[in-house]
Amino acid sequence: MKVLLADENRRRVQALFEVLHADPALVVIRLEAGVALIDAVTLHGPDVVLVDIARPDRDALDSVRALASSSQASPIALLVDEDDPALMEAAFEAGVCSYNVVNTPLTDAKPLLRAAIALYARFRRTEDELRRARQLLADRAVLDRAKRLLMQGGRSEEHTSE
Repeated sequence: MKVLLADENRRRVQALFEVLHADPALVVIRLEAGVALIDAVTLHGPDVVLVDIARPDRDALDSVRALASSSQASPIALLVDEDDPALMEAAFEAGVCSYNVVNTPLTDAKPLLRAAIALYARFRRTEDELRRARQLLADRAVLDRAKRLLMQGGRSEEHTSE
């Protein structure tokens, strides 16, 4: 599993990198300074992205929003130091699929990563189902309109033949 760490705090990201890197099943990539999140995702194609392990600022949420709405979208897990309901809501609105309050470095992050990926896949399936349902409704509306036009055309022919 490929994991992209996106955090400005070098000490924090190093601690998490060491924990994750110790697991041979994980390939851990750190977001390089000055590289946009969406560019890093495009370049590395991670299975999951861990974003700003402390309180993310507006720029971090904007980056998450841009990534979530792009064709390069990946599951995004947010690790925060303290619970903040307003931040949690803003994070979910931006496209985070997993919001986690973590006060100490993780000793085993794989369950958290798997949960983020599973939630993301479920969300994408729901979005696809919604998109298909909307298309079916739009198609149905076109058919209904065509039927009405045919029926109106048939009525005007009846009146002209009498």
